[in-house]
Amino acid sequence: MRQLGMDKRIEKKKWTRKKITYITGSILFVLLAFFGFKSFNKKIFKADASRITVKEVIEGQFQDMILIDGDIEPINLVLVNTLEGGSVKEIFVEDGVFVEKGTPLIHLSNPTATLGYLNQETAIVEQINNLRNLKLSLEKDQRNLDESLIDSENSLAETTRRYKTDSVLYGKDVIAKNDFIDIRESYRYEKEKRNLLSNNVRKSSLDNKIQIEQINKSIDMMQRNLELIHENIEKMLVRAPVSGMLSSFDPVIGESYGRNQTVAKIDIQSGFKIKGRVDEYYLSTVKPGQFARFSFDGQLVDLKVKKVLPEVNNRQFEIELEFVGEVPEAITIGQSVQVRLELSKAQQSVMIPRGNYFQASGGQYVFVLNDQGEAHKRFIKLGNNNPGYYQVLEGLEAGERFITSSYQDFKNYETIEIK
Repeated sequence: MRQLGMDKRIEKKKWTRKKITYITGSILFVLLAFFGFKSFNKKIFKADASRITVKEVIEGQFQDMILIDGDIEPINLVLVNTLEGGSVKEIFVEDGVFVEKGTPLIHLSNPTATLGYLNQETAIVEQINNLRNLKLSLEKDQRNLDESLIDSENSLAETTRRYKTDSVLYGKDVIAKNDFIDIRESYRYEKEKRNLLSNNVRKSSLDNKIQIEQINKSIDMMQRNLELIHENIEKMLVRAPVSGMLSSFDPVIGESYGRNQTVAKIDIQSGFKIKGRVDEYYLSTVKPGQFARFSFDGQLVDLKVKKVLPEVNNRQFEIELEFVGEVPEAITIGQSVQVRLELSKAQQSVMIPRGNYFQASGGQYVFVLNDQGEAHKRFIKLGNNNPGYYQVLEGLEAGERFITSSYQDFKNYETIEIK
């Protein structure tokens, strides 16, 4: 038989001419597209010199600071709150006047609360009277027991004398035996009666003493409750808790106030402070002891952070600043100022002024001028900033000039020709 040989495997070529042509064409397309894009980016934008603002990169003392809004407030401001709710019945003073401690400010009317206090007062007075009557009854019972003991002791003393006398007479056979037995039994009876009364008086006296002490304590407590009721009724008259200048006081007859509601503020005139509002971004940066300043009447006034209030409202938190030196005489409560808050100490740094260029570049690049009247895009790295400058970490040197006006028209270009 004819022996069949094994089929020979034909290997397929990995790199065919067609595949090589396809790959080569793709690479050429990518290169052309890349260089075309680069060529587009290298287009020169011609800018009018009158529409371009140029400033110089400088080197100097840079300090990280922020601008915040602040209000002048008194150092010690006392809130005047209602102790009881009610509607305004009378107004005794006007806003902005100086008041002494205890001066009546407004009188509130609350018939429901007043009637409730009067009912409580009536009930407490009735209880006090009942306790006093009980105390009088106990004292009277004790006196009766004491009088009974005195009578018993008198009877016992008289019976004792008769018993002793009859004992002698009975020994001499002067009196009959039955008479002697009668007096002896009378003596024994009076003695036992006296002993029983004496024990009762002693026990009753101890019990009554304890009970009367409890009654007196109850009466004292009820008397204090009566005083509190009278104070609550008196609280309807709102008085100044301290002496000082009255502010934020604008009640209207018939206006209703709830319990513990603020009706006024009193400045005890011990000085001024500034309460500022800071963006929550700086919550971990602002610390007590940091310095600040603001301009007032053409002069810089130094401040220092005294307190940081970490509660955030409307994406802001509050700080309190105190005056480091003398307070300007023209400062008044309620004035608003713009404060420059220092977040770090000054350090030698390369700096560029703030400008409209930042909106388009985001601080990632600037257009730097050369001696040929051209500006080239250069990527930079910025650090901290303050109201006037950005701190430059990389990409620029002092003395170089760059465009600070808006980049919106030529942000996609790399070279600007200024004419």
